[in-house]
Amino acid sequence: MQPTEDGELASRSLRKELGLRDLVPMQILLVVGIFPAGIAARQGGTHVLLWLLSVALLLLPTAGLVQYCVKIWPYEGGVYQWAKHTIGPFAGFLCAWNLGAYFLLLTSNLGILTASSLSYGLGPRAAWMVDSRVFITGLNVGLFALIFLVNIPGLGVGRWVAHLGTGIILMVTALLLMLLFLHPHSSPVHPHMSPQAPFSLGFPILTLISLNLFSKIGFNGLTGLEQVAVFAGETRNAARSILRSAWIAAPGIALIYIVMTGCMLTYTAADRIDLTGPVPQVLAAAFAYGHGSIEATDWGLILGRVAILALAAAQVAQYAVLVAETSRLPMVAGWDHLIPAWFTALHPRYRTPVNSLTVIVLLSVLFCSLASAGTGTQEAFQLIVTSANVCYGVYYLVMFAVPWVAGTRFSRQPNLRPGLGLRLACLCAIAFTALATIFNFVPIVDVPQPWVFALKVGLAAVAVNLIGAIIYWRGTRARIRHERTPLPANGGMI
Repeated sequence: MQPTEDGELASRSLRKELGLRDLVPMQILLVVGIFPAGIAARQGGTHVLLWLLSVALLLLPTAGLVQYCVKIWPYEGGVYQWAKHTIGPFAGFLCAWNLGAYFLLLTSNLGILTASSLSYGLGPRAAWMVDSRVFITGLNVGLFALIFLVNIPGLGVGRWVAHLGTGIILMVTALLLMLLFLHPHSSPVHPHMSPQAPFSLGFPILTLISLNLFSKIGFNGLTGLEQVAVFAGETRNAARSILRSAWIAAPGIALIYIVMTGCMLTYTAADRIDLTGPVPQVLAAAFAYGHGSIEATDWGLILGRVAILALAAAQVAQYAVLVAETSRLPMVAGWDHLIPAWFTALHPRYRTPVNSLTVIVLLSVLFCSLASAGTGTQEAFQLIVTSANVCYGVYYLVMFAVPWVAGTRFSRQPNLRPGLGLRLACLCAIAFTALATIFNFVPIVDVPQPWVFALKVGLAAVAVNLIGAIIYWRGTRARIRHERTPLPANGGMI
């Protein structure tokens, strides 16, 4: 039996926990983050056009690619399977490896983000949290222990975590939408004055800075629609459900980001946006103490702080789903005998990849402890995010190449050939991804040595892919030796 067949059979044997009603909120939770809107706010009111261009050049091509691929390869592993069946096994492994590295680097900022939210949510007395490495380390250990326990029972529990996280995001977005029109502490004597116009349909001045922000807005904020396909083997009617969830979630995601960004600019100057906690920052600014009696209970302030803490819970829920997704990647690579079969072991009751999950959680905690070593919080955050995005860029470049290779490979099978429109859309997405990957080496916050920053990012990306290539080479050699090993004289029968 060929490795590909092993993986497809194993994919069909998994529990089918997810349906369309679970995938739509999971799409929103996996794509929407709190910091891409902060990056967009640095551009000022002209962020609207940048979001719309990003939707056209990246979000819609991704949805179209999902529509094409998931119908043909509805197997656990998502893009890993798509690239493997079209470009080849190494391309598939490279996708999974870079996506896993992206997730590990991204989840390593969980403590930083949570500490930032707590500092805003608990008030000035909690400001010390963002600079306390001991506190952040304790947060990381405790939160990842919780994430591990939640993921052991599998997506039967994980889907409700996704529902909770998405529900919080939608409620906070509704609150931000209200704050665009109702300012809690404004009065005829003290009217609210926005630092700048929150929305503008004008085209931003084209500079290297605006181009850098444009690439980061799209790539940090509008990627991820394909990620739920990793759970295809655990989804009922995967091809239909994943396809529909992508198109349903896409317009809502774009609207959420535009509302978030506009609200930030309503209360905070563009050059003072806190990239590690932009939404908590705007809620804290909007519900700051007004001009009433000091002795009176400020319910607006309490509401704002509750929203900030709820958003921190949504962030943890998002990372719980990311960890679940990451744990499936070693499992599918193990099915194809590219890494030890130990990673394919399933929990006897819940049928979850418990060994793979354990390794991912331990690596996440390790990366967390190294995340802020020797740097300030803002620089550490940007170093983590940009290193992760370079790996994500490699993954996306391979992913968008799938329709072009498939168009050649399936030239004699019209039912499998992608349309010209999809291939052109993916070509635009390849150009956008390449631009974003190049600009990842240019920080958008002040760092003492920009060239050192770029060197760290580049070395991290090279090291990640070099290690991945070595592991693939060793796994391929081991698989070949296994296939060439002759069976015993009795045919292996006992």
